Amino acid sequence: MSRVAILVVCIMLACLLLLGAWWGLSPDAARSSGNAVGNRTDPAAQIIGSTACAECHRDIAEKYDSSGHAHTFHVTTDEEIASRLAGKSFHDPQRRQRFEYRLNSDGLEVALPAVFGEEGFPLQYALGSGTHATTFLTLLPHLEGETVGLEHRVSFYHQLAGLDLTVGHPFLKSPTEDAEYFGKVLDSQKLKDCIGCHTTQATIRNHELVNVIPHVGCESCHGPGSVHAQASHQGHPVGSYAITARWPTALDELQTCGRCHRMPESLKPSELVRSSRVLPRFQPAGLMQSRCYTESKGALRCTTCHDPHTSTSHDAARYNVICQQCHREQMVPPCPSSTTDCTTCHMPPIPFEGVAAFHDHWIRIRNQDDPAPATASDLPSTDAQ
Repeated sequence: MSRVAILVVCIMLACLLLLGAWWGLSPDAARSSGNAVGNRTDPAAQIIGSTACAECHRDIAEKYDSSGHAHTFHVTTDEEIASRLAGKSFHDPQRRQRFEYRLNSDGLEVALPAVFGEEGFPLQYALGSGTHATTFLTLLPHLEGETVGLEHRVSFYHQLAGLDLTVGHPFLKSPTEDAEYFGKVLDSQKLKDCIGCHTTQATIRNHELVNVIPHVGCESCHGPGSVHAQASHQGHPVGSYAITARWPTALDELQTCGRCHRMPESLKPSELVRSSRVLPRFQPAGLMQSRCYTESKGALRCTTCHDPHTSTSHDAARYNVICQQCHREQMVPPCPSSTTDCTTCHMPPIPFEGVAAFHDHWIRIRNQDDPAPATASDLPSTDAQ
């Protein structure tokens, strides 16, 4: 073989190795390198925000404004957020203490008169899509200059139209430091994860958030878009970025959604059983237990049923059509009971700590081992006044 031929072979092998390494990026590695899963964004690209994306993608942007993803992060000076708590109070049924909420120029604050008198504790940020709950977050200095978070003990629940204990807080131990009277302390990594799943970009600096691009925006999933936008404005080809219009495989897509909605590996083994009341809260992890997913040969993915750019549909008839179409394409025998009530039987809403309900995405024929579906009595009346 000539030297030229050997050189060509070596170059081809090197290219294949590089391509394989690129496709083999884990979700975390892809995110840290400026690439969403399945996204060929230039590593030098910067985040520019969804407003910039909307200049060209107006139709998608209009739908996105109505989605839960477009409303995941607020400061508590926001008038709508503040109106849910300002001037109200909440009686903690476990600790038998009353939280009192008020608004000042810096945003919301909460007082616990029985413990600290009228001294107020700031509630800086409000996190949540507006579908289930809004939970309040405060940044605090901790040991050796570290910044930690304080997840407030009380959340606003939209299905209740009022206040109740934040999910998980009924099981917390009694406070051992002053901050714990107001909620749960999140370590620095948990704080970063929390903010990372509710913003497109944010940096913690000197116990504050800076460079904030709020909400789950375009680039949360598609990766930084500056190079793509620049190429588009200059009339250059932009196809390399557009691959994220559809992820290469269902698993790639699930990993992208699962960064925040949770994958199986982020749950305890006890939470990955059919009797689990926690699993319905984490849809990708639940879906991956389903035969509908494991036997669909990659056909079933999150976007089979959901458009992430718009609000979640509650049209049962629409889901019935999707189920029936997939069953026909996969040559699955028809359901002997019904063809018009798929989600009610196989994906019912499951009550969660008495404050919300989540549709169980482990699609299956249900039996006595499965949690009972939610009823109106599973959601108590609010204690907010």
